[in-house]
This record gives sequence, structure tokens and C-alpha cells, in this order.
Amino acid sequence: MGCSYIDAYDATSLLFKKLLQWIFVDYGIREFTFIGLTLNAMQTRSEEELTPIIEIESTVYEDPDMIAFLKEHSVKIQFRGNFSKLPKYYKRAMKNVEKATESHDKHFLNILVGYGMGGRSLFSRIKKKLFRDIFEVNPPDLMVSTAGRDFSVLLDSIPENTLTLVVDTFFPDLTKGDVEYFIRYYNEQKG
Repeated sequence: MGCSYIDAYDATSLLFKKLLQWIFVDYGIREFTFIGLTLNAMQTRSEEELTPIIEIESTVYEDPDMIAFLKEHSVKIQFRGNFSKLPKYYKRAMKNVEKATESHDKHFLNILVGYGMGGRSLFSRIKKKLFRDIFEVNPPDLMVSTAGRDFSVLLDSIPENTLTLVVDTFFPDLTKGDVEYFIRYYNEQKG
């Protein structure tokens, strides 16, 4: 769209906040996992693109309005993944928001950061173990993949009772109507 990386990722951060509102408040979903920046992306994207992503994400985690939202709706945040490539300020922001929300128990937000992607990745086995461990403890009811990406990119197998939906919409283009469609799809399939 011709905007700078910082403007593009700033707009995406606003959508992320809206998405949390839709998921937790408007639709009353108890647990949501957001799959974010991959280790491969951290290793292969240019510094010019990567720096704004990391700066904006860490700023979102420290945003007083975000913290107030999490407190008001009792949302606990947990980060999972490989954090070795993240700068100290990002890790500090993650740790602080986890600590600020550790006693919250109405909603749960899992954010996956720094996990491996792709079958050829050195971290492929770590990634698959991460997902397997998460799913063994708490298998998701519905998984939605945006931009037409099949789940085979992420997983060897999907839990038996988990519904999947692959859509052609990129994350920044998601609307509340899309979230409503995901929920309707889930309800119709589980009907």
C-alpha cells in the first residue's frame, strides 16, 4: 500500500488489539493462541523490516491501555517459543506483561514467538514438539490459518477433535465479520 514498515506494523498492532476485543469480549472466547513472528522470519528478514515489528510488538505489550484491557477482562498472557533472537527490551516487555497478568483467570492469551517454521528448518522438531506439548495439555477447538496457508506448515498432526479452517485473508485484512464467520463455522461443524 506504499506505507513504511513502521506504519504497516503499527496498523497491524491496532488490528491485534481489536481482535482481542472481538475474541474475548464480543464473543466470550476463553482461550486464544496467536501465532506470531517465527524464528525463520527473525533470521531472514531485513533489519529495516524486523526492527519496527519488534519495537511495535514490545510497545503493545507495555501499552497502558492494553494493560488496562487485560486487567478489566482478566486476560492472562503467556509467551511460548524460542526467545534467543529477541532483544532484551522485547523479553523484558514479555516478562512484565506476563507478570502483570499472572493472576488473571477468565481468559487466556498464548502468544507464540520465535518458533521454527518449515520442514527443512533446524528447529522443525522443536517447533513440532512445542505444538504437540501445547495441544496435549489443551487441544484447540478451532484453528484458523490466514493467507491460504495449510496447517502442514506448522504441524505433523492436528488433534483429533480440532476443527481447522484455512482462509485466503491476510491477518491485517481480518474484520470482525471474519471472526464471526470463524465462530459460525465452528458452531455449524460442532452443531
